[in-house]
Amino acid sequence: MTSVTSKELEVLGALLAFDFIGFAQKSSALDPTEPCYGQAVGAAFGLAARRRFPQGATPQEISDYVADVLGSLEAGAEDFDPAFLERLVADGLDEGTAPGGDHLDPETTIQARLVLILRLVRELGLGPDQQRELLAEAAHRMAA
Repeated sequence: MTSVTSKELEVLGALLAFDFIGFAQKSSALDPTEPCYGQAVGAAFGLAARRRFPQGATPQEISDYVADVLGSLEAGAEDFDPAFLERLVADGLDEGTAPGGDHLDPETTIQARLVLILRLVRELGLGPDQQRELLAEAAHRMAA
């Protein structure tokens, strides 16, 4: 049986590869009621955030970054609370094993992280090999 972690990483891999049909198919197989739902995406998100901000970031830098991300969305920016996204980025930079900025609705948290990680990976210029390395490192951290 495939674990939630590997299913999540497959979903993330499809998204990063711009395989939106595969992304939709794979994400429909995820169960948001699973206790560990979102942990693998959270681990990958934290890795990408720390690569984007290797020296960390001030609250103002995080706020400016979130405003830039939301401003660049063609549609859907209104679906995300900027303060919530700022907490997610700050928590991702914190390297904590249990993210503290999660939304009460786990699907909202994972959707926000997916939007942010897609932007982070694009900004970092990670090609397919580096994306696979990022996902492998996230899987390794989840297994540890």
